Amino acid sequence: MRLATLVSGIFLSTAAAAGGQPPPAGQLDFLAGDWRITDSAGREGRSRIIVQGPGAMLFELREIGGDGPLPLWFEYAERTHGWLQLFPGPNGLREFALESPAGAWPMVFGAEVALQDGSRARFRLTMTRASADESRRLLELSRDGGRTWSPVFDYLYRRVPAGPDERPHR
Repeated sequence: MRLATLVSGIFLSTAAAAGGQPPPAGQLDFLAGDWRITDSAGREGRSRIIVQGPGAMLFELREIGGDGPLPLWFEYAERTHGWLQLFPGPNGLREFALESPAGAWPMVFGAEVALQDGSRARFRLTMTRASADESRRLLELSRDGGRTWSPVFDYLYRRVPAGPDERPHR
């Protein structure tokens, strides 16, 4: 959790230094709350997403199957005027930049990555929004420069209804 606090502090400080104005593409704040996840193989998991900076930073702690918790961030980057997905990789934080037009759905993120065996691969993450209570994330991998794609995971997120005495996590 110290890593999450450190990374969040760095990004929130950067946003504050940039004038403290919420970015125009705050379309991810609806994700705040608790989610039930099902993958294409039927494994189930959960996710908690917290808005750390409205319209600028979300933190997600996701756990599915027996894989253990994975911290993720979505950051609105002032330098690119678009969203980034950040997550820990073997050599530090990995960054997937928004490749689709800002503000449009589905949102497509991508990056070229050096794999542990030294080869390079292209990843793309497509996030769709069926409603405020359902979304999907499909991560795909290409080893031939994007001509063909293979699924890495396909997660369906469904919001867990808040109890009568609970407020959304924002």
